[in-house]
Amino acid sequence: MEVITVFRQEVPLLILEAVLFPGAKIPVTIFDERDKKLLEECLSGDRRLGVTLQKHSQRTNKTFDCFEVGTLAQIVHAEITPENQITVILRGMQRFRIIEFVQYEPYLVGRVELLPSRFSFISPQLTHLANRISALLYRYIELREIADKLALADMMLPTDLMSLCYRVGSLLDIPLREKQELLEVDDINELLLRELEILNREIKRLQQSAFWHQFVREKAHRRALPIERAIWN
Repeated sequence: MEVITVFRQEVPLLILEAVLFPGAKIPVTIFDERDKKLLEECLSGDRRLGVTLQKHSQRTNKTFDCFEVGTLAQIVHAEITPENQITVILRGMQRFRIIEFVQYEPYLVGRVELLPSRFSFISPQLTHLANRISALLYRYIELREIADKLALADMMLPTDLMSLCYRVGSLLDIPLREKQELLEVDDINELLLRELEILNREIKRLQQSAFWHQFVREKAHRRALPIERAIWN
């Protein structure tokens, strides 16, 4: 995973109803004219921008109503649709915190501080925790029945702890605000513990759901009337 060495910089900000983790990729289709202008400027430059989660589900005049912690991203693919919409694929690079907004028109620009992830040393306990999370993540993917939808690179889990944490966060199908809380955690040990708790919770929920779906199907099958075969002379 690429690590940015500059600690403070000004970046254009794209506010989305999505949480982007470092190392992850997300597709985004842009309809808003302000966001189109932002992307056009980025595509003519270094293709970098900041992505942050919108606080409310509906856009208001206060387009800067977003969470302070986001992810510096790079545009790795872009195309214009026949409807004159811009579709891009963004790759997360490094987390940041917005210090202040420095521009509002024609699009939002913020001065951001890049955030490192911290852990003191890789202890045996930390390695054991990471191994447990890796095993649980494979089980979670199996229960969600999304393995065939994931790229091979997504199925091969990273070996370094920081990348593993962010891969787990990107694959979890949980409320956006809960994902945002994971993105905001600085300490790797704390992040692993939170993800362990979430994985156990979600696996239990998926197992219960699968059990009841199977129970209902079997009950419906037993109650189904036999279909009489029509005999044609």
